[in-house]
Amino acid sequence: MEKSKIRSLYLYVGLAYLITWVLWIAAFLLGYKDISFLNILNWDFNNQSSVISFLIFRLGVYGPIISSFVITYYYFKSEGLKNLWKRIIKWNVEIKWYLYMLLIPILINLAVVLIGIIIGIPFDSFFKSELPISIILIYFLYQIFTSGMEEPGWRGFLLEKLQKIYSAEKSSWILGLLWAVWHYPYLLFLYSKLDLISIIFSIAGFTMAIIGQTFIITWFYNNTKSIFITILLHAWLNTSTTYILGNITIVNPVMGVIPALVTWGIVFILLKRYGGETLTV
Repeated sequence: MEKSKIRSLYLYVGLAYLITWVLWIAAFLLGYKDISFLNILNWDFNNQSSVISFLIFRLGVYGPIISSFVITYYYFKSEGLKNLWKRIIKWNVEIKWYLYMLLIPILINLAVVLIGIIIGIPFDSFFKSELPISIILIYFLYQIFTSGMEEPGWRGFLLEKLQKIYSAEKSSWILGLLWAVWHYPYLLFLYSKLDLISIIFSIAGFTMAIIGQTFIITWFYNNTKSIFITILLHAWLNTSTTYILGNITIVNPVMGVIPALVTWGIVFILLKRYGGETLTV
């Protein structure tokens, strides 16, 4: 890869971080607080300041996709944007990938529940989402158009370019770590009321879980070349976790490590089955 194209990787990451972190930090300084999706759905905010900080925070989520379009156009012009867009709207993949997309997140979370029960976490600590099952599709759509929109950046741009230099395995390690660190300002805000040891434990567990998820999403992407399927997978991972695990990983830091262990169990199987060079069938 040409030096200028390698430079595009650094600029992409720098711009994605800059956009997101500036907006998130601005939202925190304006008094941003996480609120229930039901409040968002009903547009039920305490005051105008809450609305403004919420919108600024949500805009920060689009740092990766904005960066992908900007850097793609700067280095690869209109042809690069056309190629990126084709992969974003590529929905016509084998049906099995849609089945995997639906089942793998559920299996991961159910395995976490089982392990939690085995180590003594009460069953009624799980499946405690405040969201009624009747709005699960609405929540899934919300996740598609918020968190899911990270995918054209992380997978559509960064993963695609990293794999021109490194293997799928090494690319996933690099991307996974970058993706995890991108979340850190929000994690520090989220865990701010915990003691230092719990914060370190929670962030370490989150980081390993995200890196593991990166391997799984790389497997999806490399076998389909579809950003569309990775958007759905990302959104469904978040949705199924909300409904099955709720906030257990926040109130119980030990439980923050278990999703990482389960995810890495799947990663180990994928690497053994497909090899780390391309993670393809």
